[in-house]
Amino acid sequence: MGLLPSGGEVVGGEVHGPDGTLWAGPGRQEAPIGKEVAMIFQDPMSSLNPSMRVGAQVAEPLELHQGITGKAAEEKVAQLFEEVDLPLGSAQKYPHELSGGQKQRVMIALALACNPKVLLADEPTTALDVTVQRAILDLLRELRDARGLGVLFVTHDLDVVKDIADHVVVMRHGEIVESGTCAEVMHSPSHAYTQELLAAMPSRKEGLDTASIQDAHPPLIEARNVVKRFVTDKNIWGQPTAHFEALKGVSLSIARGERVGLVGESGSGKSTLGRVMLGLDHADGGEVSWKGGAAEGQAFRRSAQPVFQDPFSALNPRMTIGAALEEAVGQRLSSDGPTVQELLEEVGMAAEDAHRLPGSFSGGQRQRIVLARALALAPQFLVLDESVAALDLRIQAEILDLLLELCQKRGLTFLFISHDLNVVGAICHRVAVMKEGQIVEEGPAEEMLSCPQHPYTQRLLKSRPGRTTEGAVA
Repeated sequence: MGLLPSGGEVVGGEVHGPDGTLWAGPGRQEAPIGKEVAMIFQDPMSSLNPSMRVGAQVAEPLELHQGITGKAAEEKVAQLFEEVDLPLGSAQKYPHELSGGQKQRVMIALALACNPKVLLADEPTTALDVTVQRAILDLLRELRDARGLGVLFVTHDLDVVKDIADHVVVMRHGEIVESGTCAEVMHSPSHAYTQELLAAMPSRKEGLDTASIQDAHPPLIEARNVVKRFVTDKNIWGQPTAHFEALKGVSLSIARGERVGLVGESGSGKSTLGRVMLGLDHADGGEVSWKGGAAEGQAFRRSAQPVFQDPFSALNPRMTIGAALEEAVGQRLSSDGPTVQELLEEVGMAAEDAHRLPGSFSGGQRQRIVLARALALAPQFLVLDESVAALDLRIQAEILDLLLELCQKRGLTFLFISHDLNVVGAICHRVAVMKEGQIVEEGPAEEMLSCPQHPYTQRLLKSRPGRTTEGAVA
């Protein structure tokens, strides 16, 4: 692509385009970006200009590469938006006014604007829920067929690979260790690393009998008919005139030692429920109880801790992790508890790591650090919000194993919020499914994932990648 940062350069080998022209080589970066080759990045929000309407952003490459302006550009943008199934009028919106799936469709329209021959898709569905992910994968397949595109799909999700790929290339430490047809690599891997990746795919753990836990222990935390509204409009005096009801009388009980998965599409209210149960947001109706009493006060706030999705944004980039953990240790109500060094070692880090800044760690290591910070206050209840969503399979498996180990060691209870049904099924005793601010189905994880009763749960399960074997795109 010719998009290497200033510190990187091609020092050997060459990259050639479809017609044999040299795109890159030592000292040369001549890839026809936007014209013959285009890229869809992982995070559309960081790739789109927040101060420009999305239609104007898609029109930019038309003017730059093809000299199309004015009314002709507007018509071309409308055609592209229709091709990627964006609603009429989306071109006049700003990025923040669109959902995650719609933003990704804008990125696809932007990439396709000048009719490229090759499309590079870098983790384009990682942060999307299963139904939106299915829609984006289907769209890429349709565009491949309609335009004759060559697609290079970069991902760590092997279920997505099984779903879409004709040919698979496995990389490790900057080298290709295995390649072949999708069927060959996925079903009969020859390299040990590929076998390790496949073995790391989430699978059901032993000893997840939710009935015995619920029978043996009373509820540790319970939401009863919780309602949460957000103001969407105000009058000239600043008084609310319109609301969005994110939670519509939700009830959820979690027993001591139980691991409950909360799944649903983006915007269904999963994270809002987690925040209300932690006391980070107040409920506009209903109540949350802790050990039979009110979920409030210093003792509760220290006993119930969050673990957020993006560990880097949850850490101060200028503060060493030792200082960050020391700050958390200082919030304990008593002097008892593990030291900073002991916390680091408990989550699989080295004691000397305390002197390093967050930027010097990998994503998996940073997730271990925020987990250590949550554990510093000796909590009994954790809310893990998409805490392994951005990690590759091996690191994800390590973090999940660590969570299970900590649960057994500390007797932790947690609410695991995720759009990955495989992960939820692997480690949770029970699953609750949310849709439009309500829990529509709830039950033991094994039953929910094998024979769901509600049509919405059935649709979520059918949307999971890796369920089809035909129509691969890349």
